[in-house]
Amino acid sequence: MKLFVILALIALASSASLDCNQLLTSNGFSSNFNETIAHAIHSMTVEALKTFNPRATERNNVPTVNLDRSSSEKVLPYAPSKPVGDDFSTRSMNLIDSILGEIGNPNDGLGPMWSPVERIAHSFHMWDLWTRIHEVYEEKVQQQQPTDTICSCLLDTKTNGIYKAVQWVSDHYDVGTPITLLNRPIPKLTDESSWKVWKNRLLYYYDDKALFDAASYLYCATKSF
Repeated sequence: MKLFVILALIALASSASLDCNQLLTSNGFSSNFNETIAHAIHSMTVEALKTFNPRATERNNVPTVNLDRSSSEKVLPYAPSKPVGDDFSTRSMNLIDSILGEIGNPNDGLGPMWSPVERIAHSFHMWDLWTRIHEVYEEKVQQQQPTDTICSCLLDTKTNGIYKAVQWVSDHYDVGTPITLLNRPIPKLTDESSWKVWKNRLLYYYDDKALFDAASYLYCATKSF
C-alpha cells in the first residue's frame, strides 16, 4: 500500500511538472527556462531584488548559491543581503572594493578558482544582466503580468528544475569558473583572446526569451513584498 501511495505521488508530481512546462512554453517561455532563470538568480541578493521591488527582504524564496563556500549547504533557499560599502564616490568603485576586499575569504560566493579580474567580470556582468532584465520587466512583464498559475509554476523551483540548475552552478564553482550552464571549458581570463571567449559566454543569456524568462520569474518572486 505504501509503495502504491509513493508511486501515485511521483506520478502526480510528474504530471504537474509536465503541465507547467506546457503552460510556460505556450506563454512565451523558453524550453530551457530553468537554465535561463537559474543563471539570472544564482548570485541574486536582496539589494538586487530591491531593483524589482524596493520592499524586498531576506524573507524571499529565491534559491541562490551559498556565499559561504565552506558550508555543507551549497544552495540557500533565499537570496541573502550583501550590501556594498560607500568609501568611494561611485557605485562601480565601491563594487570593486567589495570584490577585491573579499579575496581569500570563503564567504565571497565564488570559491578558490576565480582570479581577481574574473571575480570583477562576473560581478559586473550580473549587475549588467539584472539591469537588462529590469528593462524587460518594466517594458513587457509589468504591462502583461503573469497569471497566478504561471507564477505558481515558476516559483515551484524544486519541481521545475530551477533549484537543480542553481545547484549545478554551485557544484561547479568548487572546480571551475562556469559562466553559463553549458558545461563547456572556458580559458582563464588573462588577455584579449581569452576575453573574447568570456564576452561571448557572458552575453549568452541576453536573448529576448532568456530575459523574458528571468523578468517574469522575478516579477512573481517579488510581487508579494
